[in-house]
Amino acid sequence: MITISRLENLFKNIKEKDANDLCFEVRHKVLEIPRQLYFQSVSKYDNPLSEEAVQYIVEEYLDWKDDHGLVGMIRVNDNKEKDLVELDAAVRYVVNCEDSTCKKCQ
Repeated sequence: MITISRLENLFKNIKEKDANDLCFEVRHKVLEIPRQLYFQSVSKYDNPLSEEAVQYIVEEYLDWKDDHGLVGMIRVNDNKEKDLVELDAAVRYVVNCEDSTCKKCQ
């Protein structure tokens, strides 16, 4: 077997457990925000397109909507042609657990 990672020793010592009682559904929400308004709203951040800044906007928006989703990864697109900042947020929602149909996942 060819090892492509220098982290092999770490990986061999990780104990992985399933959280069988906690399941999520992931939905993508694409937020289109006028560029000028976006940059004004995150002016306190050194990098207005940083993970911290976009996370702040998405979390505050979900809170404002009384949406109880948990924010995951966020893709940022500074679309100058459309004069928008687009935030594609993966938002997780707790759901009832069902048996997985993915045999490799178990």
